[in-house]
Amino acid sequence: MESAQLFKKWRVAVAIILLAGALFFLYEVREILTPFFLAALIAYLLKPMMLELEKKKIKRSLAILYLYLLLLGIVSLLFFFILPQLLRELNKFIDKLPVFTTEIENLVHDFYKRYNQVVIPPGIRSLLDETIKNVSTTFQQLARNAVETMINLVTGIASFLLAPILAYYFLRDSEHIGRTASNLLPIQIKEDVLGIWKEIDEVFTNFIRGHVLVSIIVGFFSGVGLAIVGSSYAVILGVIVGLADLIPYFGPIIGAVPVVALSLLESKQLAIYSIIVMVIVQQIESFFLSPFIMSERVGLHPLMVVFAILAGGELWGVLGLLLGVPIIAIGRIIIKFIWARLVSS
Repeated sequence: MESAQLFKKWRVAVAIILLAGALFFLYEVREILTPFFLAALIAYLLKPMMLELEKKKIKRSLAILYLYLLLLGIVSLLFFFILPQLLRELNKFIDKLPVFTTEIENLVHDFYKRYNQVVIPPGIRSLLDETIKNVSTTFQQLARNAVETMINLVTGIASFLLAPILAYYFLRDSEHIGRTASNLLPIQIKEDVLGIWKEIDEVFTNFIRGHVLVSIIVGFFSGVGLAIVGSSYAVILGVIVGLADLIPYFGPIIGAVPVVALSLLESKQLAIYSIIVMVIVQQIESFFLSPFIMSERVGLHPLMVVFAILAGGELWGVLGLLLGVPIIAIGRIIIKFIWARLVSS
């Protein structure tokens, strides 16, 4: 009896050591994991459509081929029409960056001139000066991050090319991968883990597929609307708005800031038109897109959603803003399960 218990303890210890080693290895090679994450995301988005095609007696490999042809058409549209325009706008923005910088400096100088004319107690003025300095630094960092993100998206083309190839194998062998992973689990906890994973899968289904689709539509409408009102950077801003919209609650505000700021540097009239476009797009999202596409919720109270976003941003920056809500939702599922086990034991 004692030898059996000792064997179980050793088995658990070995499993923990192997898991820790695997996690350490993945951390060490994290730089090459980007195409695998993109492939998993593509597979996750395409799997429901693949299963629907399979229900129509279409073989899996052929169903994946049909979906890839559809993706190829979309990517071709992006490559031949949108990507060149995106590069032109990016180059134009970089060329005009010194002009924009001068205009911003003039605006700041004018602000400080008016600000210094106001009589404010020294203590409050010192506090305001520090606040203004912090806000200025934050906006500069956000601008640099936005430009770096756009450049990284363009230069990371190799990952985007490799991801569909890897996604094919994820889609084709998804059941086999699932069975292999479940076979690694001890029999005692297999049923519980699979049950938890089913709930987690529902959260990801709602959050990833729903938010990605809504964000793509919002980014597209924003880009088209900004192009109609005459923005010189409609494609760039459409991409930024779409990416920002992935962040619940704060996404529309975050996306609107660069739109209004960049439009204001071109002309005040364009800034007003851009605000109108953003308001219209956000109303469409709030009253039509989200109710139809986001038919389910992640099961979190709005206060918890806001906390998840703020906590994620504090811990992991932009990535935390995007993943804070699903991580908290998954944590809620796991804690709920553990609590139920503790209460019932």
